Amino acid sequence: MKVKHLFLGLLMLNTLGASAQILTADSFAKYDIDKYDGKPDHKHQYVEAATKLKPKFELDKNDQLSYSAVIECAGMDKDKIYDNISGWFTKAFGDKNSSIKTNDKESGALVANTTLKSIVTFPHQIVSVNLIVKINIKDGKVRMVETIKDYVINAGTPWTSKKCYPFYDEPDALRKKIGSSAYVASCVFAEIVEKQLNEAAKPKAPVNDNDDDW
Repeated sequence: MKVKHLFLGLLMLNTLGASAQILTADSFAKYDIDKYDGKPDHKHQYVEAATKLKPKFELDKNDQLSYSAVIECAGMDKDKIYDNISGWFTKAFGDKNSSIKTNDKESGALVANTTLKSIVTFPHQIVSVNLIVKINIKDGKVRMVETIKDYVINAGTPWTSKKCYPFYDEPDALRKKIGSSAYVASCVFAEIVEKQLNEAAKPKAPVNDNDDDW
């Protein structure tokens, strides 16, 4: 095998290890919120972004913020999809801020609790988000459901989604920004999980290298 191929393989392993935590405060701070808030100013306009995202990320019948997505995996059986996903799932939710509750091949179910720890800060306010990620697998399909348990401000009493903006129009400007930031972070997290899950479930075929210089 070529040295350059060995280097690329090591680089990929290092990247997987480094990306174990799906969304950190630093990566969220660098995330392009402009596509949500509609203002190309490279600033995090949380209230505007939350307003525009509301039709996509609504409260479910239990008044919990929930997002679901189905990924089509044509021609793949349940066990093959599970084998593809299991390693990613363990890496993604194996950090100190997460706990894997279910990882069962027979039922095709994977469940994890995770916390977006100190995902965003305001003056004297630190925001964290507690979530549940559920993945169910069957022949040809994967379903991902993300449910927000609550938001936690300064390790105090949890705030529920239905009592925060954009589902409750806060009169207090700071509280409105805090609720919006937690909501937007939850939406960004769901988007990234869905993308990573799609890539894990349907990995690209390796490129056939016919170079004889090995």
